[in-house]
Amino acid sequence: MDNRRDNKEHYTEYPTRLLYLQRGTERLEKLGFLKRFPKNFVIIEPDEVPRYCYIVKKGRVITFEFTPAGEERVYNFMEAGSILLESNTLMEVPAQVFFRTTMQTDLVCIERNKLVQAMKDDFQLTMDVISAISDKFLSSMDQIRQDCCHNAKWKFCNLLLIFADRFGEDYDGKVLINEKVSQQMLSNLLGINRITAVRIVKELKLLHLIEQINGFYCIRDIEKLKEFQMKEDLLP
Repeated sequence: MDNRRDNKEHYTEYPTRLLYLQRGTERLEKLGFLKRFPKNFVIIEPDEVPRYCYIVKKGRVITFEFTPAGEERVYNFMEAGSILLESNTLMEVPAQVFFRTTMQTDLVCIERNKLVQAMKDDFQLTMDVISAISDKFLSSMDQIRQDCCHNAKWKFCNLLLIFADRFGEDYDGKVLINEKVSQQMLSNLLGINRITAVRIVKELKLLHLIEQINGFYCIRDIEKLKEFQMKEDLLP
């Protein structure tokens, strides 16, 4: 299960929470130096002003915070090729959430003065940075809309479709999500409790919309899952 979908086919129209730059990675990487970080390393905490912005060369970084109840709420996955903390570094403002690796991760570290000078000298590089910031804004706005307008079942289905976009591969006429995704991870991303996530997974399995193969989620029929999602479109 090593082959990844080429992303030419998209299953959801909504901005993804799995962030990565669409363009310009090579230009930005030349500005910094490569550093390896261990799994579960906290790169920066809330109220810290970052010294660097980073490009994920290999691995993954998540953004999260703790709710008043002490639960972890995950907002985004920074995939290989994504840039993080660029706006905080440029504006010299503190981070609002935690940034943490989820596996051993190689990051290109870029100092503020080098980024600023490069943006002065290279219009295309400036547009690359603006594009990254814009993607994060759209993703944040989408999360707000989902929280306001959709219930847990709709959001759960949508997140499965997002993972299928990024990690899906054809598997005997189905779409296998070639990434280990736990119910706790899905709960943290959606801001719902794990009991709710377990109940939704059970219902989707009973309806033969999804199954699990060797611990990987598999969507049995994309169109039927989308039809089910549409029925759950608006909160009652």
